Amino acid sequence: EHPLGTDNLGRDTLARMIHGARTSLSISFAGVLSGALFGVILGVFAGYFGGWVDSLISRIVDILLAFPGLLLAITIVAILGAGSVNTVIAITIFTIPGLTRMVRGCVIGLKNSEYVQACRTMGEGNFRIIFTHIIPNTMSQIIVNVTLSLGTAILTASSLSFLGLGVTPPEAEWGAMLSGMREVVRTYPLGVLVPGITITLVVMSFSLVGDGLRDALDPKLKNN
Repeated sequence: EHPLGTDNLGRDTLARMIHGARTSLSISFAGVLSGALFGVILGVFAGYFGGWVDSLISRIVDILLAFPGLLLAITIVAILGAGSVNTVIAITIFTIPGLTRMVRGCVIGLKNSEYVQACRTMGEGNFRIIFTHIIPNTMSQIIVNVTLSLGTAILTASSLSFLGLGVTPPEAEWGAMLSGMREVVRTYPLGVLVPGITITLVVMSFSLVGDGLRDALDPKLKNN
């Protein structure tokens, strides 16, 4: 039996799980929403204006996509240093390329549509068309992508903390808890199982919600 006692470890694990949930979710939401903001802006500009703007943004996105997601996040945090803020920055950069490419594809399909051509004929400016017609018609895809990205962001943040590159003690975070509890895994296996199962369930929940939103919001799937 662990010298602190199983009951004390149980209460400490529960308390840290609650605080860790706030840390893990806040980091993931902040990183994904920041990445979504930049990704939407870059994707809209690349798809709508084309030319050298599209070429420049697409090359940057291709470079970022050349790295596996977790490896890219590890590289960023290794350069910037461990900590919550740098983890958010890593998740932001990690989120941008996929969303940029998705939005770009949607915008390319929308900019040549009849109603956008009619708006141009009526004298509406590019930015008015973008904010009143293009972006609103891509929102369903953006919402689905952001929801799916949240699960990946939680897994990435936990992985970074587990490796000692993300949130550092004494700040509670699910991945950091997994790493810290390895020392008592034989005497108190719940200390590892609880955060591990929690991470799995939360990531799975966001994936299921994202799939449900995609089925509900995608008109092509509705018609099938």
